[in-house]
Amino acid sequence: MKLFKLLLLLLLLFSCHLEANEPLIEKKKVAIEKALPLLLSIDSHALKIGSGSIQMYAFIDPVCPRSRDFVEMIYENKKMQKLYTYHLFFYELKRFNTHRLIASIYKAADPLEKTLKVMVKKEEIQELKMIPEKIQQEIEDIEAVAKKLDIYKRPYLFVVKPKKEAK
Repeated sequence: MKLFKLLLLLLLLFSCHLEANEPLIEKKKVAIEKALPLLLSIDSHALKIGSGSIQMYAFIDPVCPRSRDFVEMIYENKKMQKLYTYHLFFYELKRFNTHRLIASIYKAADPLEKTLKVMVKKEEIQELKMIPEKIQQEIEDIEAVAKKLDIYKRPYLFVVKPKKEAK
């Protein structure tokens, strides 16, 4: 009986080892030529920071720690704001349950100011109880594009450099 239990334990440990060592699923980023028309289709929903010639499209979640670090870095670095124009899109990470928070930010009189309050200053804001149809549609438009682009992490970035003119 002891030998059976030992063999069973070894078998379980071995199967756990195999499971833990499976390669991660590799996702390929969508080519910018395919992504850009989709990004431009939702650009009216973007919160913009910076004035640079290089366009940076970023999908973020307002409570995701890495998204917060990213927005804080942009906000504090004026040099980056001169090099890049950031187009920020809120795309909820379901585990954070931020749908109402995102809607509250988009509904604000100054969504960018509200974003900085939440993400940089880490202040809590009053969340909407009822989401207006227009705001819900914006969130769904962004989500549809994000799904087409297979966005699976936050922040998720696309960089569009200006085209060089031929001489």
